[in-house]
Amino acid sequence: MGVPGGDSQDSYRKFVAKHQLGDVPQLSNEDGELWDQLGNSYQPRWMLVRADGSIERGGGTPPPDIVHDALTPA
Repeated sequence: MGVPGGDSQDSYRKFVAKHQLGDVPQLSNEDGELWDQLGNSYQPRWMLVRADGSIERGGGTPPPDIVHDALTPA
């Protein structure tokens, strides 16, 4: 799920189009409150929240092993 933050809806749409993220559901976060709660301060940034509640974070594109791990059933 994408959480673009701290900007207008128009800017979100442009960011999503530019990075070809149209297949990813996006949450509106214009005021940046959700980013603050998640500890996020810039884009692009990824976050993997595991079923056990643990969180991994990184900047840029997620590494292939993180994506594979996230999509592989436990």
